[in-house]
Amino acid sequence: MKSLKLVLLMAVIGLFSSQVFAQAKKTKPGISAGVLGAVNLTQFRMGNPKGIDYKTGTGWAAGVWFNLPLTQKLSFEPQAQWSVLKYVGNNNPPRQFAGTIQYQSFPLLFKYTFSKDFSVIAGPQIDFNNSLKNDNTSVYYKRDFLAISTAATAGVELFTQRKVQLYGRYIYGITDMKTTQNFNANKGNIQFYNTGFQFGLKVKLYEKKIAPPPPPPPPPAPVVVVPKDTDGDGVIDDNDKCPSVKGLAKYQGCPIPDTDKDGINDEQDKCPTVAGLAKYQGCPIPDTDKDAINDEEDKCATVAGLARYQGCPIPDTDQDGVNDEEDKCPTVKGTVENNGCPELKKQYNFDNKKILFVTGSSVLTKASKVELGKVIKAMNDYPSLKLYVDGYTDNTGSDKINKALSLKRATSVKSYLFAKKIAADRLLTEGKGSESPIADNKTVKGRAENRRVEFRVREID
Repeated sequence: MKSLKLVLLMAVIGLFSSQVFAQAKKTKPGISAGVLGAVNLTQFRMGNPKGIDYKTGTGWAAGVWFNLPLTQKLSFEPQAQWSVLKYVGNNNPPRQFAGTIQYQSFPLLFKYTFSKDFSVIAGPQIDFNNSLKNDNTSVYYKRDFLAISTAATAGVELFTQRKVQLYGRYIYGITDMKTTQNFNANKGNIQFYNTGFQFGLKVKLYEKKIAPPPPPPPPPAPVVVVPKDTDGDGVIDDNDKCPSVKGLAKYQGCPIPDTDKDGINDEQDKCPTVAGLAKYQGCPIPDTDKDAINDEEDKCATVAGLARYQGCPIPDTDQDGVNDEEDKCPTVKGTVENNGCPELKKQYNFDNKKILFVTGSSVLTKASKVELGKVIKAMNDYPSLKLYVDGYTDNTGSDKINKALSLKRATSVKSYLFAKKIAADRLLTEGKGSESPIADNKTVKGRAENRRVEFRVREID
């Protein structure tokens, strides 16, 4: 709880310091001064107490204060107080101090005013030990406690801008009060800190009033000037942007403009900001399909196209939905998925997974040759196509062996197709080895599926 009070105290002090530069430049109030009287409710706050404790004692204070405004809301208020603090022991061991100490206290407060009746105050406090009085049999002297000590303080003030003000603040001692001559010196680092509250009343005896700034001088009397209209168009020269050329009021005294300088005035020009032709009512030659090729040069004026096709779209010669620039087989109808080339799987029910080999060899199985009959039919149906054959293996054996074996398998397929009258220059092969498996090489079935060839169809250039 004590630590929390200290944190809150420091936060309030930080708020004050930040406000010094955050305030807008406005008229500050005048300086003021007065007297104060207060009640002190204090005790020693013990550090490493060793069984020593103090209850709250009641003392008093009287003094003067002076307030110096820094901004409209922030001010600096030093005070000088004759302050008596009462220290009441709470069943303390023998030879512990109980009594009063009179201080000359100087709170150096920053005050932030939220309204005319409420302010927050915070700042440091310096205390000078003037005298000491014992209340029990233990004898203590002024020299047993420090002559000068410090504290931090924060609180609130009510009725800030009135003649009589009320305030309350919390005082948190920072300095250990005992000296080396104190009975508790060298007894386990016992520490004594002043802590408590002060509640008081302030009376304002002086306040300097700040006179408000004088009002601005009245504006000079207007000078009557007879308006001039040089071109006689009914628009006076002061408002006429073309004072020597007759024009219209809606154009600020200028003739009807021709913004795009195409010889057609803006009221007749349907494209007043873009130069055009009279036959298009002042607009440029239109581009109906918005392909940047005007309609007079565009052979497909209503369909967006490219300049290299005279404004027409990229052609699709085989009408398969893939334009000729993207179609790998532009004269043979195919599918979008196969880049415009025929798909063996869809058109011939071909399944490349059925093209299999005996393990460790490039020998085609009988079932594979049956399936390759579908490829032969496709190649005969489309004599302009060429076929890419990619061979794969399972992971049995080394990469070096598998690469060579996969190429042999692709070549085996090529040889088979060549034997069936498919021209060699239409057949291209590549060995991929065991890369890109399509099944689990840990199983017999998976390895069989991985020993395969895959086919890609393209049109001969």
